[in-house]
Amino acid sequence: MQIQNDFSTKSQSLLQLRGLSEQQVSDFSALLTKAQAQQQEQHLSYKQVVQGLSADELKLLQQGNSLANPINTSMLSEEGAQNLFAQPDGSDLVDLNNDGIVEHGEAKTITFPPANAPEWVKKAWDEATADMSESDKMMMQFHMHHMVYGFQIDGVATKTAPLPEQQWSTSGWQDLIARCRSALDFAVNMDGWTDFNKVSKAFYDNFEQALSTHTA
Repeated sequence: MQIQNDFSTKSQSLLQLRGLSEQQVSDFSALLTKAQAQQQEQHLSYKQVVQGLSADELKLLQQGNSLANPINTSMLSEEGAQNLFAQPDGSDLVDLNNDGIVEHGEAKTITFPPANAPEWVKKAWDEATADMSESDKMMMQFHMHHMVYGFQIDGVATKTAPLPEQQWSTSGWQDLIARCRSALDFAVNMDGWTDFNKVSKAFYDNFEQALSTHTA
């Protein structure tokens, strides 16, 4: 994960919305840089980095990440700890165990495209969903997450997702689209052209076209 000393414009805006002063933004940037240095030079895990922070630094990390509750270091996974030092705009979040769920502090969030997908996949997603309503976009995020990662039962995934380099290879994403279309055909045969099925077909068409355009 690349931690930059200079925040993106979106990150700066988010930090201001979170109530950080100009000095606090500067201090937060320095804290992220310090964490990166400790991880790379001292070979500490990010969880160890968090555990070594002072009370004031923990409070700043909490505020910079817009966390409602104080950080409980004993409850953090390595992924959850590392993502506390990500850009506030979420551009460099990580999914270390490749389960399609981003741990941010103690919180867990389903994401699609996955955090570890190549940038060209994320660009293809943005293009394919550009004209969709937020509700339809969110619906497709959950749907596509389950198509790739399956469902979780008692916290255990029902299938093992391929590694990112496999999933987003040409054959990987083509297989994903093919499985999506097969599931759609089954749904249409069962229920007809419901609103969800219409939205799904339009999305598959647009996403496939965008992936074909941007594929590495």
